[in-house]
Amino acid sequence: MALYVFGSRSKEQLFYFSTQTELLINKWDLVFNFLSNIYLIIYVILPILIYRSVSIIISDFEYIILIRLGSYRKWVYQTLNKFFKTFAVLVVVWISVIVILMIGAPPFSGWSPFSELNESLSESQILEKFISMPSLGIFLQFILFTLSLICIHFSLSLIYVMSKRKGIVISIAILLWLYGVASFRILPDSAFFFDLSNYLLLHWGAIGFGNIWGPIIIVVGILLIHIWILGKIDLNQNVFKKSPIWIYILFLVITLIVLWSGTQEASSKNVWDKFIIIFLGGSLNGFNLKAFFSYFIIYVGFIYLIQLYLQRELREIGYYKLLRYHSVNKWFWSWYKKIIIYIGLYLLSLSLFSLILSFLTGSSLSFYISIKDTITIYETLFHFFVNGYLQLLFYTLFVFIIAWLCKETFYSLVGISILSIFMFPGLNAKLIMPYGLNSMGYILNGHSTYYISLVLSIWIIVEIIVILYIFNKKDIDL
Repeated sequence: MALYVFGSRSKEQLFYFSTQTELLINKWDLVFNFLSNIYLIIYVILPILIYRSVSIIISDFEYIILIRLGSYRKWVYQTLNKFFKTFAVLVVVWISVIVILMIGAPPFSGWSPFSELNESLSESQILEKFISMPSLGIFLQFILFTLSLICIHFSLSLIYVMSKRKGIVISIAILLWLYGVASFRILPDSAFFFDLSNYLLLHWGAIGFGNIWGPIIIVVGILLIHIWILGKIDLNQNVFKKSPIWIYILFLVITLIVLWSGTQEASSKNVWDKFIIIFLGGSLNGFNLKAFFSYFIIYVGFIYLIQLYLQRELREIGYYKLLRYHSVNKWFWSWYKKIIIYIGLYLLSLSLFSLILSFLTGSSLSFYISIKDTITIYETLFHFFVNGYLQLLFYTLFVFIIAWLCKETFYSLVGISILSIFMFPGLNAKLIMPYGLNSMGYILNGHSTYYISLVLSIWIIVEIIVILYIFNKKDIDL
């Protein structure tokens, strides 16, 4: 009933546009209008399917079933099969409503005169610019939407396999839907890669990528990665035993995409302007969603890799290691000194890649900052390297403390994510909370880089004191 009411209103709007332009529509316009309507997909179809995916995952995760199937991989595919049954029923209802709505619409074999208008009033008008046959557009839309749903179901299934916690998978499912709602309304055009709608709706992705194949290729790539992961999961193996090389490759690719995306800002004139924009992060003057996600990927993504390394160290620690190092403190320093080097190399790589990409995209090598002439290159580099180094040291120690106390590294990453709320305007006005303080947005606001260094140094000292305290407790549990 809800689908029919929504479709009727969309049909009325389409006829209104047709009347205003004095051009005829046909049945293809109605099909695309109802099959690819972004509000219908995001607000109605997507939450229904995500809810069904989560309910299947939670209800079917029983050890008796896992033992019978023999592997997590087979269990995930079994849940996918059940998910497809719900999806098939929804598709049948969906198509039935479309057939009813097409009653009385003029039949045409190809694009209608309305679709060929050089406007973007409807989904068909957008796709007509990229596809010669309407039937091909319907087919590709269905393929893109189906593959994206499979990726979503696979992701939720893997999260549940790894965490074994209902609350986590439910929270992530809700956040995923909220992100889908926010991404198509808030993200700027330059951040098309992060817009979830681009991977659910063909016409939306065609606008973002400039072609119809970009979103399809990316979704197929993500699906292949999920299939590869499923092939490595075994019932008798710990999913977290090692950090496969593909995680590092994927992080490298995503980071390069984020850096490249930052070089596309038209307001910058030279490589140093783009350097500041790429690492803009937080700001007290306003909130930039793209800058926030870029910061999260570049820095928290790196901490995730550190977490994987830490996880392996915590799993392998035992009395034999303590005998080897003679104390927990020496064991801690044995792996932490490697992290210190990795942080320095990572920041150096980020700076080089960002400057090279900026130069390759046509920016000049002028040694000045035009977006704010009161900022010097020395101040910019000091903030990036020194405060960036201190910020990553804080994150690393924070992750270690939570992982050590909770005996579960997953909570440490959750803790870092929770701290990200302090990047929102008004929640860290005095720059006391140690999250995102290495953002270039703060020096654009006129804040002292040395003050930020002092704040981060104090927090790091506090963390070191906490670590020494928990290491020297007599009842430490190895």
